[in-house]
Amino acid sequence: MSTTASTIFFGAEGFNALDQFLENKQPSKTFVLVDENTATLVPNFAQRLSNLDGEFEILEVPAGEQSKDLEIAAQLWATLLDYGADRNALMINLGGGVVGDLGGFVASTYKRGISFVQVPTSLLAMVDASVGGKTGINFGGLKNQIGTFNEPDLVLVEPEFLKTLPKEEWESGHGEMIKHCLLTGSDWPFILQLTPEFDSTDEIQRSIRIKSRVVDADFKESGLRKTLNLGHTFGHAWESLMQQKGTPVSHGRAVIQGLHLALVLSEQVHLQREVARTYPWLVVDPEDLAQLWTFQLADKKNESGEVQFVLLSSLGNATYGTAVNIETWSACILWLNERGNGK
Repeated sequence: MSTTASTIFFGAEGFNALDQFLENKQPSKTFVLVDENTATLVPNFAQRLSNLDGEFEILEVPAGEQSKDLEIAAQLWATLLDYGADRNALMINLGGGVVGDLGGFVASTYKRGISFVQVPTSLLAMVDASVGGKTGINFGGLKNQIGTFNEPDLVLVEPEFLKTLPKEEWESGHGEMIKHCLLTGSDWPFILQLTPEFDSTDEIQRSIRIKSRVVDADFKESGLRKTLNLGHTFGHAWESLMQQKGTPVSHGRAVIQGLHLALVLSEQVHLQREVARTYPWLVVDPEDLAQLWTFQLADKKNESGEVQFVLLSSLGNATYGTAVNIETWSACILWLNERGNGK
């Protein structure tokens, strides 16, 4: 499966492709970026790659969204310099969305760009973060404010990694899969029934194909790709608020919260009801509305000082760039608080 500049491989075929890539590239130095959770995967991962330099370096960052930080990025740049990494160096990002976003950003900016490979280990990273060439870090308390568009040389998706994934992390990726199905109408409402117990390989591949087709058509997000932000305008604001409160939620769960609001704003209440049966709306404290609106005002996708949403005219038909005023937005949130879970 190909995107604009990289190819996505699955399972054993993916390890063979990565091994061939290593043989062809002959990187001057290889770095494997992990977090505290994925560091344990390194021995098995390395054993499956006969052409991986035995002198590769492991770079470990703390697990969690707090690692998508300018200070952490600067520490990684400094480490690359300390090891004498040149422009033929390679970074392999073995982890979830945070590792992929951070590692991709560091690789994209070090010496104006070195090669990097994405090896997503979470469902969210597989169906979203590793596809499409977006890299980035958070800044000023806001999500993904600094970053690049830069495709990895290769993406290796190994569904076996999901067997040890906590349920909360699985649900986070499920949220992005639900979004993809709302955008296309495919697999709806079957996608809502998916659980960690099922073999979801086919659905993962289908979800990646959906995003890849959009990215191929609009890599720099000048038009069509903006529809992939369905649920993200409010979702990112909710994620930032929860982080600020010291009660962080996963990115995918925040996106689901955003999908609820986007569907009500779209007057697609029947679809919102279907989502709520699997993932109920989380009640928003009215006292937090002002802060949430402020977070939304900082959204990268806004234009002319307006808060803009991706909405659905019907299942599978999305529009982008729709300005929503605070009165309508607040009314929809209060409606969800009262009736969003079918009361």
